[in-house]
Amino acid sequence: MLALLTTISATLGTAKMGTPDASPWQPLRHLLSRWPYTDNFLVQVGNASGVQFSYQRGNMTPDAHVLTASTSKWPSAMALAGVVADGSIASLDSKVSDYVPWWTTNTSDPRSAVTYRHLLSFTSGFGQGKPGNESYKGLACMHWEGNVTFEECAREIHDKVEMWCWPGYCYSYNSNHLKLAGATAMHATGLGIQGVLDKYLRRGLGMNSTRCLHTPKNASVPVLATNPDLAVCLNTTGGDYGAFLDGVLRHKVLTPAIIKESEKDYTPYPMMGGGYSLYGHYGFGHFLECFDSYQGFTAECKAAQVHCDPGAFGYYPLLDRRYGYWAQVVAYEHGASYPRSGIPEYLRVLIKPWIDLIIQGKDTYWNHDQLKTLSMDALDYINDCFFHPEHCA
Repeated sequence: MLALLTTISATLGTAKMGTPDASPWQPLRHLLSRWPYTDNFLVQVGNASGVQFSYQRGNMTPDAHVLTASTSKWPSAMALAGVVADGSIASLDSKVSDYVPWWTTNTSDPRSAVTYRHLLSFTSGFGQGKPGNESYKGLACMHWEGNVTFEECAREIHDKVEMWCWPGYCYSYNSNHLKLAGATAMHATGLGIQGVLDKYLRRGLGMNSTRCLHTPKNASVPVLATNPDLAVCLNTTGGDYGAFLDGVLRHKVLTPAIIKESEKDYTPYPMMGGGYSLYGHYGFGHFLECFDSYQGFTAECKAAQVHCDPGAFGYYPLLDRRYGYWAQVVAYEHGASYPRSGIPEYLRVLIKPWIDLIIQGKDTYWNHDQLKTLSMDALDYINDCFFHPEHCA
């Protein structure tokens, strides 16, 4: 712990006391150059004028392919929102039963009330789940088990997954919602699921190098998924994800109206405003960020207008509407390094106050009091995972 505190203090101290650099981004670059806890990562920041800052460590380049786990949810949800943007589905509030022939229309059954908006906002009621435990009572087909198609798996969810609430009255973090939304998009467009992804994700969102993959049992090479889990399957690059964030920031993808709807707070009462928040409330496939808050979703979090979609391997993308920029920590901590996958989240916590100042044109040297540091328990977590990974496995 002493070594960690010394490193962090030395980093911040040097940035504060050193002579201001001609480049406003140099203090952040210096901070990142001294970060000892992640071997391979990429940090990028962009605004309406394009990429403003890029720093890479090790083999993590903008073109390096990484699996993203839950960082898939945001672009997947926005790609599926594209089916509304082009009119293939009439409205976000269209009932799923209007498009899917096997969906129940029995008005006494809560499933009949599910709309496309409910699916994209994870408020449909299909199953429970929360970050870190999203596979609540997951079906075998959701783990790529069995020889079933994407639609067959979606129908199995419809038939077998317990409804946790009436649609719109609860939020649950699981993969069921995007599976059902994908099946709805298939029926609305007449395309197969990979056709939907090709049109609305790769071409629609500009994520040309991104694919939805999975690794079959007893295999070491991932393949194109025939029954993809859209919530966790994306194999992407920092360049592709940055293009997606840029498109959402500048309203270049979809329509401004759809993007505005995607960023609303859909977390329903009684969750609204109370209880511990790991990442915050929820929009379409992403969080309205309120990181590690024991006060729940606070007024400060609402005012900050930060949207994010962290994943299990350490990837942390965000979009800041208040200051008009996007940023991402691209990391892929897997295999033996997986226990360190929570550490890049705290790298994001450490660097964002610096980005906020620089993007506003404020000098970090003279505004150092605005640079928040990590809490002692966060430092302890980082130190423990780095030196004793078995504790975080």
